[in-house]
Amino acid sequence: MNCLFCDSKKIEFTCEKCNSSFCINHMATTEQWMCKKHDHNYSKVSAAEKGYRCTIVENSKCTECEALLRLERLSSGQYYLECTNPKCAWNSYLKTPGLFFPTKEQLAREATKYNLIKGYKLDLCRKSLKHITGKEICPNCFLELLKRSHITNFSTIMTSFNITAQQMVKLINKYMDEERIYGIIDQRNQIFYYISPEMREKILAKIQNDGILKVANLGEMLDMNSDITLKVIYKLISHYQIKGSFSINKGFYYTQKHIVATLIKEIKEKGRVSIENLANIFNIPAELTKSFGVNLMRTGEINAFFADRGNEIITKEKIKEETENFAKEVGLFELNSLARNLKIAVELARKTLHELIKTGTINGIFTQRREFMTSKYLEKKIKEIARAYRTMPLRELSNRLGVTESSIEENLAQLIGRGDIDGYIDMHKRLFVAYSVPRSESGKAHIKQKVTTPIDEGKIEVVRDYDFEGGQVHMKIAVRNMSNMAINNVKVLLDVPSSYKSKQSLITIPVIEAKNSRGVDFYLEPKQCGLSSIGGTVIYKDATGEKHTINIRKKEVQIKCPLVCTNLTSIEDCQIAIKSLPNDARAFLIADLDPRLAYRAAIRTLKNFETSAVTSHEGTDAKGSYEAEAWFCAEAKVTGGRIITRIYVSEGSQSLEVRVWHGNAGGLTGFLARIIELLFEEINIIRKIKSEEREKTIDVMAITQNLAEVSDYCMLRWKAQNIRNKLHDTFVRLRKLLGDKEAILGRLEFWLTELNKYGKDDKISDDDADKLVNDIEKFKSVIARAIKL
Repeated sequence: MNCLFCDSKKIEFTCEKCNSSFCINHMATTEQWMCKKHDHNYSKVSAAEKGYRCTIVENSKCTECEALLRLERLSSGQYYLECTNPKCAWNSYLKTPGLFFPTKEQLAREATKYNLIKGYKLDLCRKSLKHITGKEICPNCFLELLKRSHITNFSTIMTSFNITAQQMVKLINKYMDEERIYGIIDQRNQIFYYISPEMREKILAKIQNDGILKVANLGEMLDMNSDITLKVIYKLISHYQIKGSFSINKGFYYTQKHIVATLIKEIKEKGRVSIENLANIFNIPAELTKSFGVNLMRTGEINAFFADRGNEIITKEKIKEETENFAKEVGLFELNSLARNLKIAVELARKTLHELIKTGTINGIFTQRREFMTSKYLEKKIKEIARAYRTMPLRELSNRLGVTESSIEENLAQLIGRGDIDGYIDMHKRLFVAYSVPRSESGKAHIKQKVTTPIDEGKIEVVRDYDFEGGQVHMKIAVRNMSNMAINNVKVLLDVPSSYKSKQSLITIPVIEAKNSRGVDFYLEPKQCGLSSIGGTVIYKDATGEKHTINIRKKEVQIKCPLVCTNLTSIEDCQIAIKSLPNDARAFLIADLDPRLAYRAAIRTLKNFETSAVTSHEGTDAKGSYEAEAWFCAEAKVTGGRIITRIYVSEGSQSLEVRVWHGNAGGLTGFLARIIELLFEEINIIRKIKSEEREKTIDVMAITQNLAEVSDYCMLRWKAQNIRNKLHDTFVRLRKLLGDKEAILGRLEFWLTELNKYGKDDKISDDDADKLVNDIEKFKSVIARAIKL
C-alpha cells in the first residue's frame, strides 16, 4: 500500500471511510510539538526529524529581521540555518551568502565570518519539545468535501471534521499552496469558494484571448459578489503573472498586451493625442497611461515624444508634418516660435528641423539672428531688393537679411543661373549688380563674357589622407581653392568599397572663397579585412554657374583582422603590458537596455574569439548603481603580440565601453571593428527579448559565462575560493531555472563542498582542476539539453 500523494510505502495513517493511506509527510493532523523556552512550534514531521528536541541556535541572529535561527538539514545531509520568524523567508541555503556544509563545525565556522552567530560553535537549545495532542484528518475526505460544491460554509467543514476555524484555514491554505485545490477563502462571510480546473482555464482563456475581463460578468458566472470576484482575479493574475491594470472603478481588468496594442494603434492613427484621452479609453489613471507611453518610446514600439508639458504624445512623423506646414506658412521664424506652436521642446524642434533640411524636405538656412529662413522666403526677399536697387554690396545685403555673405553668394548664383534675376556678382568688388531695363548689345557682350569665362581648374586642388580612430577609418578630404573666384555648391562624393559601411558618402560645402580651403570628414566602419582602394569625386560650380569635376586620387587602406589564440595570463601581467601598448576604444549609450544584459552580450561577443577570460567583476558603485568589468587576453597568431580587451558597463553613466590594446594599428582597428559588429548583433537579439523573459535570459547568460570562467581559472590553477564563488552563483541560478530535481545540482554541491576544504588563498590542485574541467564540459551539455526542454 502506497501513500496517495507519493510513492512512499511507510504508511502513517489510513482513513477508515475512504481507505486512502498517507505517509507522515502528507497526512493531515492538528498535532504539534512546542519549545516552551522559545514559544516555537514544530510540525509532527519536523519534530520527528529532530528527535523531538529544539534546534534553535541561541547565539544566532537573522541578517534580515534579527530573529533567532534554527538548524535544519537537507535530504543530502548538508546542514544549513533558517530564520524562525514565520514572516521571514531567509535561509542560508538559498539566500546569500549560501552556507551549507556536511558538518555542524564547518557551518559554525563560516556562519561566524558573516556575523550569523557569535563564537565558533552552534549553541543549540536542545530542550525537549512538549507534545500538543491533535486530531488526524483524512486529506482525501477533506479535499472531496471542499470540491463537492463551489460554495462551502466554514461550519459545514468544522462540523464534519471536528476542527477549529484556525486549523481548517491552515489546512486549506496548505493544500492551495501544494496546488491540490484552488479557491478563495472568505473569512468575513465564513465561506470557501471552490474554483474547478475547468472554470479556471475558461477564465484564463478569456483574459488572454480577449485582453479584457468585465468583473460583473465574471461574478455572475461564478455566483460571487464583487469583492470575492476581485480576489479571484487578483489570485489568477498573481499566480500566472498576467500583467495589466484594473479600471479606476474596478469594473474591468485589461491585460498589458491589450492596453499596449490599443495605445499603439490610437497613437499611430492620430499622430497627436492627449494622455487624458488615451486614459479615458480604458478608464485607467493618466499617470499609468503615461508610464505605458514611456515604455513604448523606450522599447521603440512607437517613434514618438511627449508634447504640451507631458500632457500629449506626438509621433515623429506628425512633428515633421506640422514643422513642414509651419515653415511653408511662415517662411521666417525662431526655433522658440516653432516649439511653442508645436508644443514641444526647443531641442526637439531644432533636431526635427535639421533632419528635414538634411533630407531635403525643407530647404533653408539659419540666420545670424537665430532665425530659420526657408529658401523660398530668402529668394523672395532677394528679388524684392533686386527690384528696388540696381547695385548693392554683398555685406549690406547680408546685414539686411541676417545671413552670411557666403549664403548670399550661393543663392544669388542659383537665382542668376536659373534666370530668376537679370544680373551678376562682381567678386572683386564684392558687389551685386542687377539690371532693371533691357540689356544693350555691349551689356549682353559683357555679360556673355562673364558667363563663359571658365575657371582655371588647375588651381582647385584635392588632397586626402586617413588614420584609425575608434575602430573606424577616419578619411579626411580637403578642397583647396587657389583661384581668384569663389566656388559654390561643392559636393564631395566618396566611393565607399563594399568592405566598409558608412553613414554618409556625400557631404556638401556651400561655398569656398578665393584663396581658401575646406575639409570634410568621413568615418568608415570595416566589415571585412583586407586591402582596399578608396577614392571619390569632387563636383563644384564656379561663380558663373558652370559645373566642374575633379577625381580624388585613390588611397590604399589596409585593415588587418588578427587571427587570435588563447593566451593564459593574470590581471597583473595585463596591467603591466597595457602601459606600453597603443589602444583604441568605442563607447555606447545603453539607456534602453538592462545593463546586466548589455554586459552579458559583450561577454558573449568576446567568446566568438579564442580569448581567455583573465578576470571579471560585477557589483555596485558608490551610488549603488550596477557596474561590471571583464578583462580578456589573446595572442595574434601571424604577427604575434598580445591583444588585451577590457569591457566596462556602468548603469550610472548608462554606457558600455570596449577598449582594445594591441601593437599593430591596422590589426587594432580591425579587431575592434569586428567586436563592435558582433556586439551590435548580440544587442539586437537582446532588444527582441520580452520583458518577462529577461530574468531567465540573464540567468542563462550568467551560467554560461561562469562555466567558461571556471574552466579558464582551472587551467590557470587559480585560487580555489574564487572558483567556488563562481560555482555557487551557478548553483543558485540553476536551482531557480531547473528546480531541485536535477542531478547536476548534486554534482555542483559536491564540488562546493570539496572547494570549501581549501584555505582562503590556496590554489586549486592539479588533480582537482583537471577533474573539474571535465565536469564543466559535462555540465554544459546537460544544461543545454535541460534548458531546451
